[in-house]
Amino acid sequence: MTIAKFISTTLLWLTLLAFGMQLLIDFSTDNIAVNCIVITSVLTTLLYFRWSEALDTHPLSSFAVFGFCVTSQLGALFAQSFTWVSLIENLRQPLTTFSLLAMYHALALVCHALYRVLTATSANNLGKSGLFRSMLGALGVYATPSVVNIWIMGGVGVFSLLLSYVNPVANGLSFLAWTPFLIPLYVQQLGSTYCNAKRNYLFLVAYSALVALMAMAFNARGMMLTGLATVLLLFLLVGMRSHKSVTAPMLLKFGMIGLLGAALSWPASNMVTAMVIARKDRSKVPLTEMVTKTVDNFLDPEKLAEYKKQVVVKDIRSAYDETYIGNPMVARFVITKFHDNAIYFTGRISDKGADEVWELNQDFFWATLPQPWLDELKIDVDKEKMYFSMGDVLVNLAIGQPLGGQKTGSIFGQGWAMFGYMFPVIYFFMCLILFAVIDVFETRNVAGVTVLSVIGMINVWPNFLFGITADSLHHLFIGVVRGVVQTVVLYAIVFAIAKLLSNMYLKLSNTKPRVDAHLVVEK
Repeated sequence: MTIAKFISTTLLWLTLLAFGMQLLIDFSTDNIAVNCIVITSVLTTLLYFRWSEALDTHPLSSFAVFGFCVTSQLGALFAQSFTWVSLIENLRQPLTTFSLLAMYHALALVCHALYRVLTATSANNLGKSGLFRSMLGALGVYATPSVVNIWIMGGVGVFSLLLSYVNPVANGLSFLAWTPFLIPLYVQQLGSTYCNAKRNYLFLVAYSALVALMAMAFNARGMMLTGLATVLLLFLLVGMRSHKSVTAPMLLKFGMIGLLGAALSWPASNMVTAMVIARKDRSKVPLTEMVTKTVDNFLDPEKLAEYKKQVVVKDIRSAYDETYIGNPMVARFVITKFHDNAIYFTGRISDKGADEVWELNQDFFWATLPQPWLDELKIDVDKEKMYFSMGDVLVNLAIGQPLGGQKTGSIFGQGWAMFGYMFPVIYFFMCLILFAVIDVFETRNVAGVTVLSVIGMINVWPNFLFGITADSLHHLFIGVVRGVVQTVVLYAIVFAIAKLLSNMYLKLSNTKPRVDAHLVVEK
């Protein structure tokens, strides 16, 4: 059995097991109906990837579709079942939410199948045709960086993280901080020809510790998890595409990694909770003190338990809550509750409120421009007053809660408010565009295998989470219209500088480069 088939079979059996557990946990009509919807959607997705070549020919867009399934349905089924909690518990209208999510996911699957047919000819010549792809190739987007290049770009990225909260250019460069986490993948694919694995793994451990300290200092949970999530998802994607045979030592290694991950999940969850407790002091105390406070919270189990109780009580009394998955770390991979909230509150917005959603959506689009441009164009939008999210807007228009808090929304709630029954049709055509944009960052190498660029790999986590969905329509728009060009330009500049510096280093050290070609992924 191949690794791809093994992963697919394992997911299929775990899905059936989780479904059976749900019938024992909660045999109510609503829970049975919801689980039937979810298992139908999940099995359709898993079989689509098992019986087609989607992951071979269009890996990035395929993984975005799979990510939508995991973050909205499969992740919820696994997380709730294996902690013995009903799938519908803590959701406002589970039947409506899961029905709509299944419908939109079915549209995404059909759209992806159509997209693959439409791009079948060009898929055989990825990276060899088209002006835009030729430009990307000339800029080095599809090149495999040496390990020295990787570390230089990582250094630029981690420095940019330090300045990302005060400088927009630094914020745009911060995605490069995750490039060193690609080293394990390059080592796995290229072996000793790429770099000295042991030495670079030691550097990576130290680098990870540095990023973790920065995350605690800035109280940024996403910063803490992004590197790890990127590595895990990349290896999952590689495994789902691998045609190598499964061996006993490989199974033992996977089992040990799985057990280690399970053992570390609750300590990691407690660290996330400790960071949330320390959030009240963010921007009020020195960064070193933030780290100390976070560590102190982590080492105080009573404080952690008390905070969790307070959250439960607060959510019971609140008209808005985000409680669903018990483990805060696992909850980062499951956004079902946010879809549920957005769809629920959208259903309580009046026709006048829907018009306001339209108006505010236009303001959000204009707010993507720099304020001087808005002033010059005499557009009455003050970006300083728009520190709220579309999730805040939906809740405000539905029940009157004040704007603020940056509540996570959902394009499925917003789309319903703005377009009504036409939004599923609009979403279908949106997916065609999104798939094409996501797949720009993959190419076909000389061996005829579709491989991922550095940008494609770095973005595997955000694309998995929000590749074909988002908390608002304007965020998708920004990602397509501005995000791609901005990312390419910034990456090309830093990559060119990294190559220049690394060449100087190699000449001074009289060392020959280990890698000077495209990454070859064995099928």
